Amino acid sequence: MTDQAADHALFDRMLTFVEEAAAIALTMRAAGLAVSHKAGDLGQALTEADLAISRMLHARFGPRLIEEETAGSLGRAEAAALLRQEEWTFIADPIDGTKPYAGGLNGWGTMIAACRGGAPEIGVLLLPAWSEPRDRIGMAVPPDQARGLLLTAFEGRAAWAPTLGGRRTEALRPIPLPTARTYHVGWLCNASKRFVLDYEQGFFPWCESGAIADAALVASGRLDATTFDHKLWDLAPALPIFKALGLRLYHWPDLAEAPAAVIDLFDERFSAHDDLWLLCRTRQDAAEFAAAIRRA
Repeated sequence: MTDQAADHALFDRMLTFVEEAAAIALTMRAAGLAVSHKAGDLGQALTEADLAISRMLHARFGPRLIEEETAGSLGRAEAAALLRQEEWTFIADPIDGTKPYAGGLNGWGTMIAACRGGAPEIGVLLLPAWSEPRDRIGMAVPPDQARGLLLTAFEGRAAWAPTLGGRRTEALRPIPLPTARTYHVGWLCNASKRFVLDYEQGFFPWCESGAIADAALVASGRLDATTFDHKLWDLAPALPIFKALGLRLYHWPDLAEAPAAVIDLFDERFSAHDDLWLLCRTRQDAAEFAAAIRRA
């Protein structure tokens, strides 16, 4: 098998995985979920679906896998060593947005990146309930009728497809670049704990709970820019999509560009909570956004 054919086969494996994970998550949510919290942190929800998809990840992509539920036992040093190599290493989040998932909302999904030489090259995100109707109050959608969104980046091109019951209903098609500004920016919970956004500078905040929902809003042109200060697995799968769409990370407030190795954005806990990164199309856009932010 040629290198190109092997890469295509890997991309297909990643697509199959997120579709199967989506179907499992939808079915388990419809059956009812028990929700716990990690180490007593009420901001970090956990369900049996997170753990089931984590086990599936390890079965499909281990041992070169860094994922939310088991990364602590791997450790940052080992993760960094894996990511430096030219062999594929995977970064994944079984369910990003567990709170909206467990709460019956739509801003959640599974995401996975394939990385080589320190950087994510392939990204696959699936939000299986993203398009659920908001005009039917109190009406539950059966798992096989849930309408969602698949976002991908492969060979430097970003693409999307609609899903039904967690599976594609159409072929992937290119994501078009936005033609107009929306005057809205992503402003998730971690940013709002540590920073203040002055909306009078023309940047209105929009949050739908999690990193995967934020990525979908950016990719679909609903957000002009966003902020990032989360965890490794919240960013890596979306980075190839952002890059293909002409977006870059700039550090607040000095506008330094992001390091080439994705792990270098994160501390020993795989966290960027002590920093703030701005995802923008140009340095000038980042400068204007940065001017509207101050520490809380």
